[in-house]
Amino acid sequence: MESLILVLIIGVVFGFICRSMAEKRGRNEAIGFLWGFFFAIWAVIGYLIAGDTSKKRADLVAEAMGKYKEEKRSELINQDNEKEL
Repeated sequence: MESLILVLIIGVVFGFICRSMAEKRGRNEAIGFLWGFFFAIWAVIGYLIAGDTSKKRADLVAEAMGKYKEEKRSELINQDNEKEL
């Protein structure tokens, strides 16, 4: 009986680990939990190998470009302010 409880606890822990990994990589969280619950460390390795979805990568690139543009805009404003002084 104790071993069954231990197996269930391990399954739940790995389920939440994989759920978190799936969320950060733009994948389905419920499926991530199930993969982690049933396949434990193998599911974690699978999520590490699989990486981000293409949509998640595109979102990250768009976010980085937005930050870059904002930095350039701030630099230009600062240069204009320095010229006026």
